[in-house]
Amino acid sequence: MNLQDGYDEQAFRRVLEYLPHDVRNKVAKYRLEQDARREMVSAVLKRIIACEINGIELREADFLRDGFGKPSLKGFPDFHFNVSHAMDWVVCAVTAEGPIGVDIENVGEAEPEVAQLCFSPKELSEWNEQPGHLRNEFFYELWTLKESYVKAIGKGLSLDFSSFEKVKTGDAIYISHQGVIDPELYLRSISFDINYKLAACLSIEDRYINFQNYTLAEIISRFMELIDREI
Repeated sequence: MNLQDGYDEQAFRRVLEYLPHDVRNKVAKYRLEQDARREMVSAVLKRIIACEINGIELREADFLRDGFGKPSLKGFPDFHFNVSHAMDWVVCAVTAEGPIGVDIENVGEAEPEVAQLCFSPKELSEWNEQPGHLRNEFFYELWTLKESYVKAIGKGLSLDFSSFEKVKTGDAIYISHQGVIDPELYLRSISFDINYKLAACLSIEDRYINFQNYTLAEIISRFMELIDREI
């Protein structure tokens, strides 16, 4: 969903009142309104999806994080989700099939120092071979694919990005660790906005992606419906 699509300051403040204390504190710490808005919308979006899919009330949506920061919904081990945001967009990926990770990035100027640290030798060579006008796109597409994988397996920044690499087999994309392909997960790049790269890492059983876009007004309306049910 696009944060600029249907934004209403008054509605934003009203929704914030109904979020948990820790979320409100986190939102309040941001100096830039855009950052605060992304944090709030991320919190709202995952709660709406958790409640609607699992048939629970808002007060029952209790989110936890493990030692690596991987999120989960307490009491619902088969509800797998992941959230990412960048600039004007917030995305939430959900499945019941197994681990899932998602990452979205605004395509900017690629950073050679980051590529040196996070790309495998093969990936680095492929990036260097790209024509000038494609280098940034290649960089962010590869970054989102690898980031989505790390989020899916729940290792966070503890995993050295250069220790694994993207491998394409036919139409499918996998991750290889020292020549051994991870057979449980596959990756997808999703096209939706020319200024962004979006990637998802899913269970090998989860072959279908249903991409839905909502306006901010729609999200706020659905959240307030959950609130009204509890008042």
